[in-house]
Amino acid sequence: MEALSIKEIAKAVGGTILCGNENTQITFVSTNSKNLYENSLFVPVVGERVDAHDFIKDAFLNGAVACFTSKHKEMNHEKVFIAVDDTIKALQSLGAFYRSRFNIPVIGITGSVGKTTTKEMVAAALETKFKVLKTEGNMNSQVGLPLMMLRMMKEHEIAVIEMGMSEEGEMEKLTPISRPEVAIMTNIGVSHIAQLKTRENIRKEKLNIINAFHENSVLYVNGNDDLLQELYFTSKELKDNYNPFYTNTDQQITHNSSRVDIGEKTYQKFLNAEISSFGTEGFCEFRAEDIKTVNGETHFTLRLGSNHDTEIVNDDLNQDTDYLQGDGEEIILKVLGIHNVYNALAALAVAKHYGIPISVAKVGLRNYEPIAMRGQIKEVNGMKIIDDSYNASPDSMKSGINVLLELEGVKRRIAVLADVKELGEISQQCHYEVGTFIAAQTVDEVVTIGEEAAYIAKGIQDKNSNIHTISFMNNKEAIEYLQQNLKAFDGILVKGSRSMKTDEIVSAIAGTM
Repeated sequence: MEALSIKEIAKAVGGTILCGNENTQITFVSTNSKNLYENSLFVPVVGERVDAHDFIKDAFLNGAVACFTSKHKEMNHEKVFIAVDDTIKALQSLGAFYRSRFNIPVIGITGSVGKTTTKEMVAAALETKFKVLKTEGNMNSQVGLPLMMLRMMKEHEIAVIEMGMSEEGEMEKLTPISRPEVAIMTNIGVSHIAQLKTRENIRKEKLNIINAFHENSVLYVNGNDDLLQELYFTSKELKDNYNPFYTNTDQQITHNSSRVDIGEKTYQKFLNAEISSFGTEGFCEFRAEDIKTVNGETHFTLRLGSNHDTEIVNDDLNQDTDYLQGDGEEIILKVLGIHNVYNALAALAVAKHYGIPISVAKVGLRNYEPIAMRGQIKEVNGMKIIDDSYNASPDSMKSGINVLLELEGVKRRIAVLADVKELGEISQQCHYEVGTFIAAQTVDEVVTIGEEAAYIAKGIQDKNSNIHTISFMNNKEAIEYLQQNLKAFDGILVKGSRSMKTDEIVSAIAGTM
């Protein structure tokens, strides 16, 4: 980060300097007492089990020169202590203040699944023209996002930021910190439905990502997602029937006999924003056609403008008129799966918005490769292992199965699936539905791990007993079975929630066979 003085920081967060030099310069902020550099500010987070105020002394020993504190009232110390009411809120205020010092566009990405891959693809397309800041690791939360914004530097020209949420009100806190002017919604699934109860509530919460929009802002939505499709058409309907005297902000918008619930703070932003769609549906402005797998890669044709349009306006097409409704533009990806086609479409849409011709942006996408544990395909001893072990949801499991089906040069297709967490009362139902989905596919065997994942096996057996299923309660048992039964020309998908540590399975079967 660019240097900030203690005096500036205290003012930005409404804190009080208890001791230390107010002119001390800070160039790094961390919530980890061990991950510190010279001139660091340590932010002690108070969690359910651990109060990081207990590690302030360690932080100073590891290089910190200052800290926030919500516990100390009076100090007399050579180090800097800044008293705040709440250390997390102070961190968020600092992130928002620091972001306000930079006049660069931020693209915010949210969705139940696919945020990280979409972020990486958007960044790959934008990097053909810009110096890009992009979210690192899982820094997309109430704590991670402000820390990410504090990594913005003068040389950055644009930022691609993941924005995750798991409970009501969370996105509303994140948006003022990052202030995205363009946003992408990848899908509305059932991740975190235990907290938010319905997919409609999840959509309403995620839509708060547009709360910082200005007159030229755009929200890109996945036209293949039913709830985002509904949002898209609601936007068109509102604009077609817009009345300047219409002041209804009770947020209940009627559309095709459904009710689209939009938060009061978000309503006016939604009314004024441009909503654009990507996907394979005919109405999508960024549309993929002729999707096929060729030598382990995904090929598709990009077309712009709805195929229901009678006229395409060429004024703002960035010299890309050659691929409109005619022959289209061929896009090639090194990754498999329809979900990655959606991600690539979003990236191309954003690149075009910022003046990058598709012919240039697609080169960045051509060079994109998946990051660790997020769909990497590893070839070991004649087997192909899809390492998608970082995390899971019911929707991403189905996407993973589709990738498994697209693998070339395999004789058996085997899915190793562990529990999906945070599904609340509908957990067994969601796992069972994953099973019924698999039952209709050409999968040879499914290995499940955990109590909830056993319902995947049940869903399969109830619909298709020709698919062999076997269930285990832990990774150790599953690993022993897999090591004894896997062989050359097997294609294996490994996926489960992060807490299930399915990366252990990948390591075991890739490293010992």
